[in-house]
Amino acid sequence: MLHLPEPIGAVFVTLIGLVVGSFLNVCIYRLPHGLSVVHPGSRCPSCKTPIRWYRNIPVLSWLVLRGRCSACRAGISVRYPIVETLTAALTLWIWLRYGLSAEFAVAVPFAWAMIVLFFTDLDTQLLPDVVTLAGVAAGFASAWFNPFLGEPGIHRIWMALSGCALGGGLLWTVGALYSRLRGVEAMGFGDVKMMAFIGAVAGPQGVLFAIFGGSVAGAAAGWALIPLRGRSMQSTLPFGCFLAPAGLAALLYARQVIGWYLGLLVPGG
Repeated sequence: MLHLPEPIGAVFVTLIGLVVGSFLNVCIYRLPHGLSVVHPGSRCPSCKTPIRWYRNIPVLSWLVLRGRCSACRAGISVRYPIVETLTAALTLWIWLRYGLSAEFAVAVPFAWAMIVLFFTDLDTQLLPDVVTLAGVAAGFASAWFNPFLGEPGIHRIWMALSGCALGGGLLWTVGALYSRLRGVEAMGFGDVKMMAFIGAVAGPQGVLFAIFGGSVAGAAAGWALIPLRGRSMQSTLPFGCFLAPAGLAALLYARQVIGWYLGLLVPGG
């Protein structure tokens, strides 16, 4: 990748994203059920027939088979090619933005984790600890090399620690206060661990950006969907579905947006 011409590099990165997206589909399906993502190999969710490699090509196989299992003809969710395409698109986008750099090495695995958390929360209202807690550990382990946490050195370690504490602590406090005032559970503890993960990678600024962005998007979508579902707003959508894109946006853009906003408040400052 260091020596490939840019168009070829872009194709290579996209192919990597498609392959990883296929693996993320396995994670999304298996992790909430406590299943191994390694063994057994890919198989039809309906008839359990193993899927041969030539019928497991990302996106293409789903299109060729018209979204059906080749053995039992049961329908295969359109989510599978969506996840593969989304993973490839985000991987390519980050590569085009940062190239092969420390930013790329941090942002791409983070984006993949956010995809898994988005779809597991959407499908099962669960945010697997193997992703959130492992993400916190990875955030601390990579903090020294993470340029999104600011100036090099011990400052980055402090930003990861304070971001993790702020992310988990702030969301837990808000949830606890809401539960005490309203007498209902505001959110699951998985959301708290997810915000701790985001904070460990994106720092305190990313936490504030992600919580604000996720809350605004969640509130807007919740109000819009209430008439369609005929349910109360508090039971409409899982919050992790909004924290995931907001967390990725926070990692990539929080510092620029906050800097721009402060520049408006203090012109020339």
